[in-house]
Amino acid sequence: MTRIKRAVLIALTGGILMSTGCSGADSSSVADSKADTETTTTTTAPESSEPEVTTTTSFTFTEAQLKEPSEYGKVIALTFDDGPNTTTTNAVLDVLEKYDARASFFLIGNNISEDCHDVMKRTVSMGCEINSHSLTHSYMNAMSADEIKAEMDATAKLIKDVIGVEPKFFRPPYIAVNNTMHDNIDLPFINGYGCNDWSSAVTVEQRVEKTLKQAKDGAIILLHDAAGNYQTVQALEQIIPALQAEGYELVTLTELFHAKGVDPTKAEYTVYSNALQTTNW
Repeated sequence: MTRIKRAVLIALTGGILMSTGCSGADSSSVADSKADTETTTTTTAPESSEPEVTTTTSFTFTEAQLKEPSEYGKVIALTFDDGPNTTTTNAVLDVLEKYDARASFFLIGNNISEDCHDVMKRTVSMGCEINSHSLTHSYMNAMSADEIKAEMDATAKLIKDVIGVEPKFFRPPYIAVNNTMHDNIDLPFINGYGCNDWSSAVTVEQRVEKTLKQAKDGAIILLHDAAGNYQTVQALEQIIPALQAEGYELVTLTELFHAKGVDPTKAEYTVYSNALQTTNW
């Protein structure tokens, strides 16, 4: 990497204002199916305004079948951070299933308990994608190379042990990035257009309005499925049908880049919020 490129990246990342939650940008071949005969039924009783979550799933591990890029129209990737859990994550999956939509989930390794294995299997059985959001959700730009690798390796193993495949993409906690991370993480870095939905102060209506305002072909939408974030679940009931009515197909990140003819593994020091972006940020 040239000295100029390093200087530009440091200047870009050094000026990012970090918040207490995950922040986002404001402004291949056909996979084989894998089957598992495990079946589970889970019912979670609602508390106050929390929706009831009832799930009966026979798990079939399937990645979304890739069409020819010319067969896609407008595409958007919904992405969700901070899972998995057995409540909100399942509620998000219920809405996706209702509207025949796919999405990508960025998991925190330390949240992957045995209780969450079934929801992870359900996620991939629906053609959705599971990716890495680090092990501890710490500021990785303050870590050494060895610490960064340990975070990534541990999370990848936890995910692979449950669903059989490793993550394809990485979302940096707090979108805090530096050169050491780029040099030691061999996955495309993903940001996205967010609506600060990690904050309970942001209303359902605000989440819907900002998400739809930022929608564009090739966009990555950054949302959160942390336990208890039912306002985003409620917002999805408006966001998804509105996007579909505008002609968008809701796809995984793998599909998004494939549809746009972009190989994100070839881009150096890039943090993606749109598959079609022409700058590093």
